[in-house]
Amino acid sequence: MELLKKAGEFHGDICGGIVMGTKLAMYGMETMGMTPGQKDKRLIVFTEIDRCISDAVLSVTRTSLGKKSLKPMHYGKFAATFVNIDTGEAIRVVDLGANKKDRDENETTEELIERINKTPAEELFEIQKVSVKIDPNDLPGKPLEIVTCADCGEVVMDGKHHLKGGKAYCTSCFTGSYYQVIDE
Repeated sequence: MELLKKAGEFHGDICGGIVMGTKLAMYGMETMGMTPGQKDKRLIVFTEIDRCISDAVLSVTRTSLGKKSLKPMHYGKFAATFVNIDTGEAIRVVDLGANKKDRDENETTEELIERINKTPAEELFEIQKVSVKIDPNDLPGKPLEIVTCADCGEVVMDGKHHLKGGKAYCTSCFTGSYYQVIDE
């Protein structure tokens, strides 16, 4: 319950995604022989959805984007992959949808928490042994590559640049960007 409380505080409230994400992260870490709630430098986690569950995974695993130990994949799935970078062992934990089975629309958050807590993780999630190839630029630690974009002059780290005609370009200049600069 302490990890659920911390995940809820980080997220801003305790909702179904925080409850399931907390249990998923605990199950994944325990399966990998790691301690939920404690930072483990061997761990990288790939989350497959940018919803509440990912906040719970971040909180329980103590991984982070800034330390390059949390990797959002944007697949829209309630799943996460846990990788031990020392051994290469990796598991993918998938929500089987058990939280929706016989779901009572009037179920309170407290009832949801109690139901999820009582349900064994094996009934909520599937564990898949997987292989994950991680680019050395995506591992925690100092940047291996730092280049300057030939077009905009901004710095690009971690091998995220594109080469064309022997010159390095940032993604924004090479393929377009999510933003547009407004000259005032």
